Amino acid sequence: MNSTLSTYTKVLSWLLMGVSIVITILFFLSNQDVNSVESFIVWAYILFAIAALSALVFPVVNMIRNPKNVTKSLVGLLAVAVIVFIGYLLADATPIPSPTQNPDLSNPIVLIISDTGLITTYILFGISLLLLFYTGIRSAFHK
Repeated sequence: MNSTLSTYTKVLSWLLMGVSIVITILFFLSNQDVNSVESFIVWAYILFAIAALSALVFPVVNMIRNPKNVTKSLVGLLAVAVIVFIGYLLADATPIPSPTQNPDLSNPIVLIISDTGLITTYILFGISLLLLFYTGIRSAFHK
């Protein structure tokens, strides 16, 4: 069963890559106007939908197949939720002064969501750097 899933995944990835290459070649052979860019945008939406669906379906299938690993997945999900909550607590809704009078620069909901995303990204990037240094130092001493 695992082998067939791997085969299907490999065939799907090659198919998606082939369609992406064909769309790219057609774009560069066209006159590169707004209408030719639209096919790129539609294809990006399709790829995003496939990625989002895969990100939701495969963990559920894995949890059903390996119920012992559910606690590890939930602990990881809880850790990410805590980091996002910390980012939300650190977010600021102070309006940004702008000469263009863009309404999004003074909308507190937009400001908090964007700040939460940025702060969460910074925290996760910092954690990943620390873990890279830790594993590098640990592997140097364990050899």
